[in-house]
Amino acid sequence: MKKRLKIDLPEFIEIGDNKLKNLFKILLFHRLKFKKVLLFGDSKTFLLGGETIASIFKKEKIKIFKHLISNSDEENVKNIKNFIKEEKPDLVIGFGGGKVLDVAKLAAGKCKTKFISIPTILSNDGIASPVSVIKDKNNIPISHITKAPHGVIVDINIIKKAPIRHIRAGVGDLISNLSAVFDARLAQSKGIEKIEPAALTLAEAGPISLLEFQNRSIKNNDFLLCLAHGLIKSGFAMCIVGSSRPASGSEHKISHSLDYLYSPRKTLHGEQVGIGTIFTMALQGNEYLNKVKKLYAQIAFPQNLKHLDITEDEFIEVIYNVKNIRPERYTILEDKKLTPKAIKKIIRKVKL
Repeated sequence: MKKRLKIDLPEFIEIGDNKLKNLFKILLFHRLKFKKVLLFGDSKTFLLGGETIASIFKKEKIKIFKHLISNSDEENVKNIKNFIKEEKPDLVIGFGGGKVLDVAKLAAGKCKTKFISIPTILSNDGIASPVSVIKDKNNIPISHITKAPHGVIVDINIIKKAPIRHIRAGVGDLISNLSAVFDARLAQSKGIEKIEPAALTLAEAGPISLLEFQNRSIKNNDFLLCLAHGLIKSGFAMCIVGSSRPASGSEHKISHSLDYLYSPRKTLHGEQVGIGTIFTMALQGNEYLNKVKKLYAQIAFPQNLKHLDITEDEFIEVIYNVKNIRPERYTILEDKKLTPKAIKKIIRKVKL
């Protein structure tokens, strides 16, 4: 008998308006029992809604602890893990952006405590995935596999208050799946990897929906719902395969290479992979390239090396350094033997 694959997926997803106000009811509806809750956020998110969350639990006579997450690095994960072990909560809630969610998710996972993800921005697909990106001692972001959130709650009213730049970054991170899925299928076609086809289909469903979406006003409710659903599908795809493979390919290698060579960075992760995707799609001959560039233009997403604050020659160095980034993960960058001349030709062709 074939052994069934155990997939670690969130137990529930709630997306819509005014979800924060109904948080307690949502948790009870999904049969969660708790007497003590740890709430993690940062100085901005506590002002945005963290205090509201705390007051909801206090009103219901639930013991609530608030803790600020200052940075997404190994030291913070260790401190938060110790804090969770000391307080022994029934539930950990992360309310914030990638920094807050990644640290709280990884620490909760290490402590085997149920984690609820409540994003305040839609800048990446970590909101529902089993992946936490944490900076190492050299300030380089490293991906860690952990347990997926028990639940994900997206309040569109909160998301609307996010800086437009972060929403654009979420678009870039989601769109980059089209490059990553191409790479995964390339590796599979060469017999290098065996990847669950359903996960790849799920990973590309979100960005395809976004490309086909008619109203591209970036803070339009329906656009944000489309983005949120897409990022969550991306997280689910990673849950299915137990790694970031469906949503991380050559474009993410470029971003990681940038982080390694030119750190610290002022650009957002979603901006870096979104720009990297233009280059990798051109290299792949990806059918979605023109649609992606059109979408980027309509939402004013950055499309050039100037935004990354690097020159053409520095970008060539980034591409050559990719061989040191996850060498076991085969992508179009391993498939093609690129010369500096060929790289510059592509840069100019797509107007990077």
